[in-house]
Amino acid sequence: MNILAIISPLIVVALLGFICTKTQWLSKEQLNALSKFTFSISIPAFLFYQMAKADFSEQVSPQLFAAFYLPVLTCYFIAWLISYFFYRNKPLFNSDAAAFNSSAASAVYALSASYSNTIIVGLPVLLAAMGEQVVGIIFLIVTFHSAMLFALTSAIAAIANSKNSAQKFNGLKFVKQTLNNPLIISILSGLLINLLGITLPDFLQDSLALISKPAIALALFILGASLAFYQVRQELTFIGIASFIKLMLLPALVFVTAQYIFNLEAFIVTVLVMLSACPTGVNASLIAATHQQHQQTVAGTVVLSTLISIVTIPLWLSFIL
Repeated sequence: MNILAIISPLIVVALLGFICTKTQWLSKEQLNALSKFTFSISIPAFLFYQMAKADFSEQVSPQLFAAFYLPVLTCYFIAWLISYFFYRNKPLFNSDAAAFNSSAASAVYALSASYSNTIIVGLPVLLAAMGEQVVGIIFLIVTFHSAMLFALTSAIAAIANSKNSAQKFNGLKFVKQTLNNPLIISILSGLLINLLGITLPDFLQDSLALISKPAIALALFILGASLAFYQVRQELTFIGIASFIKLMLLPALVFVTAQYIFNLEAFIVTVLVMLSACPTGVNASLIAATHQQHQQTVAGTVVLSTLISIVTIPLWLSFIL
């Protein structure tokens, strides 16, 4: 299989986005508007439509989730420990030292080392390499991926912050904030339609297909464009560790668990490894900004892991396929 033929069109689309933004042909305001349409309408429509019609009959198993999420949680807590014990007395990017919370910051850093860009990078790579047969497994993983990691990070940060203030941890408010995400809503609602066996009307299916058609190309374009606004300035060692965990350690652990511990079929092993080999998702930066911890470290990890993944993703594909 020609790995370069699979990867190169995806890189070209992302590079076009970067060039358009870097040359200021596309302003930040225009990019924000394009991003709003893409991530609030086009991609949710794509996820809902694919989820509603995906065939899960032979793919759902506890082993599938364990093979992916046990390594994800392992890498999450490895990164959390690294941040907590090496940087707990070092307010990295906060001008006010009192604003730095070691436990909350470590949770945010752990997210950057374990959260995969499954939709923008993993989905187009696997579709190009293996076709639409991968859709069912991808969405099974994606259904819980963001929800679990965002919830875990927000819960750790919220509990840590509540210990340092009079404000108590509000579990109901936390759940609402976690689920109030167009991507999560579209996936869960599509899954519900699928499980209930509801057949969508033809006009609605055609409309969803039309709206979702540019989703992947737009997502790749915006990924490249957004990199023009990020810079890797400080803590290169720290950023490098997170990128190594994300791009090398995590997919290696997923390969071991899927191939040797749970003995999953080769097709599933390939999908799980490639999803885990994706760079850090851009949404990790939004979580860092929300909690005001490790913001530049996470942004730097997004940039560096994305750039390095241009090399590591083809290597993992060559190894697996």
